[in-house]
This record gives sequence, structure tokens and C-alpha cells, in this order.
Amino acid sequence: QGWTMPLEIKTGRATSGMEHRAQTMLYTLLMAERYSAPVPSGLLYYTRSDEVIRVPAVRNEVRALLVARNELAGWMMRRIRGAETRKGKESGVETGENDAIGMSDESFLPPTIDDAWQCGKCYALDTCMLYRKAVEKVVDTSSPIADIYDLKTSHLTPAQGEFFRKWEALLTTEEQDLIRFKKEIWTMGARDRERYGRCFSDMLFDATYRAKDPTSTQQAVSQKEGKIHRFTYRFQKGSTPASMSLLNGHMNVGDPVTVSVEPHLLALARGFIVYLTPETVVIGADHELNLDMIRARLRDANGKDDGEVVFRIDRDELFGGMGRMRDNLAQLFYVDGDARRRRLVVDLEAPVFESEERFREELEHSRLAHLNASQKAAVSKALTAQDYALILGMPGTGKTTIIAALVQTLANMGKTVLLTSYTHSAVDNVLLKLKGTADFSILRLGNLDKIHKGVHEFTLSSRRVGRNLEDLEQQMMSPPVVATTCLSIDQ
Repeated sequence: QGWTMPLEIKTGRATSGMEHRAQTMLYTLLMAERYSAPVPSGLLYYTRSDEVIRVPAVRNEVRALLVARNELAGWMMRRIRGAETRKGKESGVETGENDAIGMSDESFLPPTIDDAWQCGKCYALDTCMLYRKAVEKVVDTSSPIADIYDLKTSHLTPAQGEFFRKWEALLTTEEQDLIRFKKEIWTMGARDRERYGRCFSDMLFDATYRAKDPTSTQQAVSQKEGKIHRFTYRFQKGSTPASMSLLNGHMNVGDPVTVSVEPHLLALARGFIVYLTPETVVIGADHELNLDMIRARLRDANGKDDGEVVFRIDRDELFGGMGRMRDNLAQLFYVDGDARRRRLVVDLEAPVFESEERFREELEHSRLAHLNASQKAAVSKALTAQDYALILGMPGTGKTTIIAALVQTLANMGKTVLLTSYTHSAVDNVLLKLKGTADFSILRLGNLDKIHKGVHEFTLSSRRVGRNLEDLEQQMMSPPVVATTCLSIDQ
């Protein structure tokens, strides 16, 4: 008799650990639920030792894992329930700033295990001690981990701890708002969610569609460049009244989406909207959608052929960047973290500037002749900054023009420049001003579907495919200007 089994491939250490066994056993539960079939065991493959280990899903071990899972879920929900309780209070009740941003005094983390040996080896030690100090405000002089606690947190002042506590709470408040929408794919029907503008229901797969224009759909370049847009598909509206247009909701070109089959197979693929009309939508997806395989899975799930496959396309509320933002915040406060930026950002230490005389030649160059006096002063301040410079201006006062001139000046001085912003449009607006005038190379990183077509020439997809490591290094490392969004900066 054949069995469906998960196969977990390990490329790190060559020995089996308890965490590897636990991971494989949890996969057996997921597969059993997904395919409605018994999954008695899983396989662990270690590439270094070329060894395959069969991991049986032993009932007592699985039970212990689920108990641990439920305990963890309880703590994860503790903060969410606290936020919902605060939102449920009468709107007329006056609250302080801490309540308004979710800075509750109630602990939302489990207690520390207080084992000096285990805590000393824990990968989350710095983060754990930071939250214990700044969020829970624990005073510890006698526990088994008191020395570790003091070593990791004694450098923090009360003002620094309060700064972390406030901004961590603000991140969590924003994150919980995104989670509220993200879980709707599991808790709300497609047509109900469509009424709120966050879903396309009753969508049919257009098997006749072929991506004929790589420029408009980016299929050709995406297969070479990205992990998200590997396949391009078109869907058309099914039985919904013709008066209901796909353009009426809150989903637009460039939005991230999740593709599912109603009602059984959720989140088959993820991707982005690359083209949208009142009746059709073109999706750049990360997984292949094979109708024959989907029909076979539907038959396995309910024992019958339901005929036409009906899809739902949900707006995907991405919040993976929240983890990166929270980590960036925490890095400021670790004992071996970014102490310089902690002084500048948290303690508000004044930035230092050099003399303008050193940059007199650059400031008088003809490339800055089109700037007015205020704009030239801003460029001068940025060039002389040893720490940072902030440029403040109302919309339309030429901030993008200043940034473009500054990038051009720095590149011609032989400097390397990282151009980044929270949005793709802000990055691309600067590049559009540099296009045609820059006498240096520019590398634009990011999802091609989100990048302005006018600056596609700066992306890797517009360049010759590297044949070896030297070619790749030349393409990636030689451009003096690299442009990307903040949330993809570590890629």
C-alpha cells in the first residue's frame, strides 16, 4: 500500500535533532488535513550525510506537540484579545496616549524559564531580555538569569526603554489591523468579501489566454528574475451580473493577491495583478495552476466531479515586512547593537556637519545650475552631513529634484549611493528624473510588476544573463547607485 508522506530536506548539520523530528511530524498533520488521507510518517533527508530517516507520527509525541502549539497560540492571542478589548470600550471614555497606541501594562509574553544554561544558548536571548526590560519592566537581582539579564540590558536608560516600548506597540497596532483583513480569507465567503471590495468571486480560468506581450505582462523577464511572477494567467467573471465591474472594488494593478478554488482549496497561489478590465484580470502567480490536477484534488476531497472550477482572487494583506521593521527597531537597543544610531535616533544627539569649503567645487558645478537657492542649500547640507540630513518641504517644492541632483553629485564624486523609500513610486520618481541625464550605471532591485515601466532599463531583467559568478558580480556590484524599497533592502 502506498502512502502520502512529507519529505523534509536538511542542508545544514548532518544529524537528526528533536526539532527536525517535530517539524516533520507536524507536516504529517498538515498533509493529512490537506489531502484527506492518512499520513503515518514523514521522511527526513540530510544532504551532507546522504541519509534518509523515517519519522513516524507517534501519537504521544504528536499530542505533546499540539499541547505546546496550543499554549503558544494562547500567548499569541493574548495581545490580540487585549487590543480588541480596548477597541470595544465606549468611544466616550477618555484615554491616555499609552492606551491609544496599545501600550498595556498586562504581560503578553510567557514567563522566562530562568535557566542560565539554556537561556545562555538561546537564539532569542537578546530579544527576550530586551522585552523583559523595556516592555515588562522586570527588576531582577536574584533569579538564576539575573547576571545574563544585567549583561544584556544594563546599558539601557529608562528613556530608551520607553522609546522601544512605544514604537513596538505602534508596530503591533498596525500589524493587528492587517491581520484583521488577512484572516478574512478563512472566515468570510468570497461574495461577502467582494462586497467590501477585497475579493473577486466567481472567477473562471481562461485557458485560451497566452501572454503574447512580455512588456505588458512581464512573463518572460519574471521567470528569469523573480520568485513571485513565474506564471501568467487570465481570469474572467462568471455568473455575476454584468453590472458588477471588477474596477468597482479596492483592488488595482500591482496589488498582491491570493488565488483559491471555491470553496475547498484555499491559497493555491500568490501573485500580483498585472492587468485589470471590468470583466477580466491578469495575474502574475508564483505557482502553476493546472486545471486537471485541481479537478483531481477536488475529486479526492469530496468524491465527485463538480464540473467547472470556480476561483476566488483575494487581496493579500502582506505584513511580512512588520517582522523586519520590528527587528530593525530592536537592533538599536541590543548590547552589541547599533549604538551610534541609538544615540542619534533615540537620544536625539545632534548630527554633525563638515565645512562647505570641502565641497565647493561640487556645489558650483553646472549640474546644479537648475536649482534655486533653497534647493542648493539643501544639497549643500546633505553633502556636508557626517550623520544624516533631513529635508523638509511642502508638496511641489522640488524635494524629488533635490534628491536626483544629490544622487548625481555623489555618484560623480565616486561615492556609492543607496536610494530607498517605503514605496516603489517614490523610488521610481527619482530614477525617472535621472533617466537620460545620468552618466553612471543604476541598478533597480524589486518585483518587476511593481516597478515603473519607464525605469525597467535599470533592472537586472534588461541586462544580459550572467554566464558565471564574475558576470553576476559585475552586474550586482559595479553600479554606483542601487535603488530599492525599504522592505526589500536586505535582498
